[in-house]
Amino acid sequence: MASSSYEGILLGMGNPLLDISAIVDEAFLAKYDVKPGDAIRAEDKHLPMYDELASKSNVEYIAGGATQNSIRVAQWMLQIPGATSYIGCIGKDKFGEAMKKNAQAAGINAHYYEDENAPMGHMRRMCCWW
Repeated sequence: MASSSYEGILLGMGNPLLDISAIVDEAFLAKYDVKPGDAIRAEDKHLPMYDELASKSNVEYIAGGATQNSIRVAQWMLQIPGATSYIGCIGKDKFGEAMKKNAQAAGINAHYYEDENAPMGHMRRMCCWW
């Protein structure tokens, strides 16, 4: 079968979350009342953390969320650009733009509804070295 017959063969639809990964120090964690190894639900006090993480030189964005992670892995395994497609809703902001770029770089044919009134959903992973 020609590789073009695999285009769009797998579709995922879900809630996209942008994983924001950066190396931070203990002072950063303390500032936002986060402990090493914590897995917490973000509160209002954590919201400024996203912009601060985004300003770090070592920041990495990963198109995440359970369904999108599965689609990303399938795309990586198939190695056929456009073999996978994804549908979800993102905020119309800089983090939504990061999501689109990351999904495209992974070879996913992603289509997002962009909501101007809702911020992009985030997960963050912080590595603290001391």
